[in-house]
Amino acid sequence: MPKAEHRFDIRKDGEFTWEIFDTRTGRTVTIDGKPRAGLKLDEADIYVDLLNSGDQTPDEETLQ
Repeated sequence: MPKAEHRFDIRKDGEFTWEIFDTRTGRTVTIDGKPRAGLKLDEADIYVDLLNSGDQTPDEETLQ
């Protein structure tokens, strides 16, 4: 069975920081008006898991 494609992923945005992005648009994810960038790796991992499971929803402009 093929592995499901995740809509959201993380990428490095600084020497020690990460951001969450939409794999379809390439845009940095915003939640409650705040871009999810400049995060520690463990924070980014938690957010991306919540987003991909549907337990958290990004702001609409991220998805366009």
